[in-house]
Amino acid sequence: MPKLLHQKVIAIIIAFFPDSESLNKSIASLSRQCDSIIVVDNTPTLLDGKTTELLKDSGVKLISLGRNFGIAYAQNIGIQRAINAGADFVLLMDQDSIPEDNMVSKLLSAFQEEGNPNVIAAGPSYIDPRTNVRSYFMVSRFGFPSRYKPDKKMNPLSNVQAAFLISSGTLIAIPKLLKIGGMRSNFFIDHVDTEWCLRARDKGFFLIGVHSASMEHSLGDKVKRIWLFYLRSVAHHSPLRDYYMFRNTILMLQDVKMPFLWQCFNLFRLFPFAVYFLVFTKNRLSRARAMLLGLKHGFSRIDGKINLEKGTCTPIPKTTLDPT
Repeated sequence: MPKLLHQKVIAIIIAFFPDSESLNKSIASLSRQCDSIIVVDNTPTLLDGKTTELLKDSGVKLISLGRNFGIAYAQNIGIQRAINAGADFVLLMDQDSIPEDNMVSKLLSAFQEEGNPNVIAAGPSYIDPRTNVRSYFMVSRFGFPSRYKPDKKMNPLSNVQAAFLISSGTLIAIPKLLKIGGMRSNFFIDHVDTEWCLRARDKGFFLIGVHSASMEHSLGDKVKRIWLFYLRSVAHHSPLRDYYMFRNTILMLQDVKMPFLWQCFNLFRLFPFAVYFLVFTKNRLSRARAMLLGLKHGFSRIDGKINLEKGTCTPIPKTTLDPT
């Protein structure tokens, strides 16, 4: 198979009160692997002088939104800017995700190696520096969601057809993205990537998990290792994120076509989530209220940015890439 001609890759980093040290490491690595970098800043206030100087010196294109519109809206704004700049691929990144050398080239290679014209995105595995544990990919096995890791009998550098990919580190082919649309801005945060991946799969596209591509990535404000049938890492977020998790799960189930087993998986995973955070963590009352409000708003099809104190949502404007 002939090698791919040069493909223009533009990285899009979503920032929200970024740590300048982590952002610097991410930009330093990405600048060696991508044609250019766009930082879309959701921070309501001006970035500190150190971060501003860093972006200026590195030649990064900065888009300041002036307030927090959520990750989905910011990603769409960045993707549209990349399209205008002639990008063939966009690489979505969180501000604290640090790719290893050659991560991007390995993701690009996956599109060629698969030999499948319907591959829309490829994503790396990641290592959480707090636990030093490598992530797994979710796959569909006999139609049912299943965790997948290469075992000793398999090639640890092989690719796998994934059920969905986390947004950070995901390389997306622009021509195919335009066929299904971008992210749902009204989701604000949580399940933005899950919804997009399920929508892509429903349209006949494929997602590839690339074991040989890796990055450093911290999921959640903190992480705790627990034993529940097997040793697993549980990411801890604030009660605010509990709201979005519950609301957007219900919205996603109403808006996206998916197999019945996947509907059950996405719905019933809320139960162990609720049990764990309502029994074993602090702020139980706040979390319970957030979860219940999320369910109420999900079934009432209320979306946007939540104000938990008032229990009301502010609508998020749609972008040109929002799905219809």
